[in-house]
Formats: sequence, C-alpha cells, structure tokens
Amino acid sequence: MAAVVSVSMAGLLFGAMQHAKTLRANRLLHQLPSTARAILRIDAPSLAETAAARTLLGAFVAEQQLSEIEAVCALDPVEALSEVIVWVRGPDDQPFQSIGVMLEGRNASAATLATCHRALVEGRGGSVVRLDGPAGPMLADLDQRSAISIVDDRTVVAGSVITVTEAIAVRRGTAPALFERDLIAARWPVLSRGSSISAILEPPDHWMSALERVMQRSDGPSALEGAQTIGLFVESESARAVTISIDISSAELAAQDAERIRAWIADPPGNVEPPWTNVLQSARVSAQERTIEVTVDVSSLSAIP
Repeated sequence: MAAVVSVSMAGLLFGAMQHAKTLRANRLLHQLPSTARAILRIDAPSLAETAAARTLLGAFVAEQQLSEIEAVCALDPVEALSEVIVWVRGPDDQPFQSIGVMLEGRNASAATLATCHRALVEGRGGSVVRLDGPAGPMLADLDQRSAISIVDDRTVVAGSVITVTEAIAVRRGTAPALFERDLIAARWPVLSRGSSISAILEPPDHWMSALERVMQRSDGPSALEGAQTIGLFVESESARAVTISIDISSAELAAQDAERIRAWIADPPGNVEPPWTNVLQSARVSAQERTIEVTVDVSSLSAIP
C-alpha cells in the first residue's frame, strides 16, 4: 500500500509540474503582442545548472554588455533576474521593426530595474523623462527609442515607446495577443516547456526565401522547403546539447528536408569555419511527423574569444 501511495504521489507531483510549465508557456502567449515575429526566453536561474545554455548565451551575447550592467547598476543579471523575454515585432510590411524586452526580477525589484535603465541611458550621455500616455506612465529617453514601464513589483517592459505601449495594451486586453498568431501559438509551448533557453522565429516570406537559398545545394530543392517556424531550445541541466526544431508544412516534406539537411551538414558551404564546423559535425537529425529536430553539441563554442 505504501509503495502504491508513493508511486501515485510521484505521478501527481510530476503531472503538477508539467501543468505548471504549460501554464507558464501559455501565459507568455497572452502577454506578448500578435505583432511578435520572434521570441527568445531565458530562464535565468537554470543557467547555473545548464552548461549548454551558458555556452550558447556566451557565443551570442557580448561579455561587455553584461559587464556594463554590473558596473553601472551593481547587478549581476543572472542573479538579479528570474526570466528574460526578448521579442521582435512589427507590422506585416516591416516585421522586424523594433525589439521589446520583458524582465522579471528575482533578487531585484521592478523599481531597481527601472533605476538601472535610467543609469544606463544617462551613462551613455542621454536623458530620461517621464511620459504619461494611454498605457500609463513610463520612463523614456528624449528620442523615445528607449523606454521602460513597470508592470508589477517584479516585472518591467522595455523597448521603444511604441513597443512598450503595445505590450501594456496587450496586458490590459486592448490589443491582440500572440496566441492569435497560430503558427507560433502551436509551437511555443512545445519549445519552452522545461527549457532554460527557448526561441522561435516565424520568418516573413522574404526572409524564408533567403534562408532557403542558404540551405540549398546546387540547383536542387532547399533543405528548408515548406518550413513554417524555426525554433531552438536547451533542456534544463543539459551539458552540451542544443536542439533546433523546424516545423514543416507536411510530414512528407519534413522527411525529404531531413535528408537534405543531413547532406548539407555532411558537405557544408566553404564559409563555415571552426568552431562552427565542429558543431555541424556533432549534429543528429531526426524527423517525426511535421517536425525536424537537429541536435548539436555546442561545447566547442566555449573556445570563441
């Protein structure tokens, strides 16, 4: 009886944890605007146990940017923050018009984060003023390209004035949210559940054409034919593995593209240089229904100066 109770409790606990992760993923879809075309989420506390995520972050985020925050604000971003959300948004004719950032504090309050924003702007020679608009008060520099608004006692939203205004309107229910963008809404919960870093891109047509050309060999079809979204995730506590997840319009195309990706990896373009060649050599490609997953070892990226 004790064993049965223990197994039942473990099952209930696991189910509750999975449900909580799903709720967090769905919550984000209701907090960001439907104009978002790309999302990056970083679960800051899990970075300490996820070597692959730290390596990936170090390869793409300049160390001096983090150092500037520590020097000016006396904050260690990884210790101070619980969650970092970055999104790229814009209308259909300008899909990558501006960038928004949502920060949730762990050891730092929203007021502290807003003070840090002011210090960074002023440290670069700018000035910060208070603006009162339909979305409520916010702090912005004089050209309105950098603004920040306190959402609650732990959360701030930053970006241009139009980006911050739109994000606050979504939270108030007066602007459409991201769950209305079907492709991202369907894939995001899968990518973000249990991940320390997750990202998704729904490329506009001209971007998709460019990406297809990059993944094309000779005059044959592209390895990204029929791609709808391109995602990425690093599972919590992963030491080396990063997975790229590509959603394809049909299962048949997904199987064909997977073979083309394998061929592309086996003979990549000449402009791919170390350590990225090492990353490609470690790749494992699989296709299941309409999804292709390419899992790579990113440990060699830690050698990038």
